Amino acid sequence: MASMPAEFEQFHWMIDMVQNVDVGLIVLDKDFTIHVWNGFMTHHSGIQPHDAMGKTLFEVFPEIPEQWFRAKTKPVYELGCRSFLIWRQRPYLFHCRNVRPITQQVQYMYQNVTMNPMRTPTGEIKSMFLAVEDATAEAIAEGVK
Repeated sequence: MASMPAEFEQFHWMIDMVQNVDVGLIVLDKDFTIHVWNGFMTHHSGIQPHDAMGKTLFEVFPEIPEQWFRAKTKPVYELGCRSFLIWRQRPYLFHCRNVRPITQQVQYMYQNVTMNPMRTPTGEIKSMFLAVEDATAEAIAEGVK
């Protein structure tokens, strides 16, 4: 069994990874309240964690069609499987500016989003996490303007 200091250090490593990974990470509960908002999302959206956490996704991003998004999350909550939003179907979920200096040919970030179920220790799905990937370079390579 690991010692307490090692577990504490490992916990801090996990927090550091979540905050600094080059993927947006957002945790939503079944009411779509935001519980985690990582550094990628802060950097690309310009929205600070204290302005996002504790609010619903639709309060922070009123431009997201609520009924459409709720329908997209049904497989996550009802079947416990992943659901995907790809840039070819919808260029982005979160309107974020394109901050890549080499690919400044487009105004916003194209995104692929994976919605993943999060199970409690008893197996219930009460939350999900969204992984937001920047797909701008791929979209530009395929000829979007």
